[in-house]
Amino acid sequence: MNFLVVGDLHGNKPKILAKDFDAIITTGDFCSDKHLNPLYKAWFGYLKKEKESQLSFSEFVVDMIGKKRLRELETESLKGGRKVLEFLNSFGVPVYIVPGNWDQSYGKTKIKNSDASDYNYIKSFLDYYLADKTNPYLTRGLRNIKDCQFKLHKIKEYNIIGYGLSSGPEYYAKKLKKRKFSKSESLKLRNAYQKIMNKLAEKCSKNNGKITVFLTHNVPYGMKLDVGFDKNSYAYKKHLGSSIARDFCKRYKPLVCIGGHIHEHFGKCILGKTTVINAGYGFKGNVILELNDSKIKRLKFVK
Repeated sequence: MNFLVVGDLHGNKPKILAKDFDAIITTGDFCSDKHLNPLYKAWFGYLKKEKESQLSFSEFVVDMIGKKRLRELETESLKGGRKVLEFLNSFGVPVYIVPGNWDQSYGKTKIKNSDASDYNYIKSFLDYYLADKTNPYLTRGLRNIKDCQFKLHKIKEYNIIGYGLSSGPEYYAKKLKKRKFSKSESLKLRNAYQKIMNKLAEKCSKNNGKITVFLTHNVPYGMKLDVGFDKNSYAYKKHLGSSIARDFCKRYKPLVCIGGHIHEHFGKCILGKTTVINAGYGFKGNVILELNDSKIKRLKFVK
């Protein structure tokens, strides 16, 4: 089984460097960051300077450019993502996707002010990550696009299970111990985290002996593939991966975990019995993955 893997395209159609493939796998962030990314960099710079600030990205940007202009940029970003998926759809093979944090696919939360406290911030993102589909604007009418967000798709002897959206460690016990939460808040955070794991576990229960390919937006937490190297970011030299992805790999031992999000890395590492791939290099990079039963026959990173 031959897969072409691309990731974090950000509004750019990928260069297709593989000749033959049975399916395409992509890790999300289809939407353009052309105009929004400079604003994120400005926000990161602000957070690095004002370390105690609770100012959210939305609040920061609205202060800079206003709500109307922000909505215009978000619409433009979605249009770029739609063009990318239309291009991938045109190859006539299944295209397995999860949404990225740029793809405006977050779920809903009852938290009204996510920046009011550490609890609000973590709980709101756990709610966001429970979204069960990619933004319909991006996928509507594209027959070959297979949305894997909290779903199981079968292709020959493999199951592809997806979990997207994550832009950082969702809930990491060592970090939470350093923060002061009430017993009620701690319980709610643990339950919200477990709800995500339970949704993935429910899909694994339908595995029927097939080999699992785990498709994520973000790579697992605490590995060489998830360290940020942007010196202008508040997250410089920090681990930025997904704790959900890490827990899933350790518990269910998929053959491969395919993620992205951390653009600085383009390669592989091993987590237990799982080969972790960071394919988030952008439109210039392809990963060629050939699977034969329960073995990786070929894994090549091309750019």
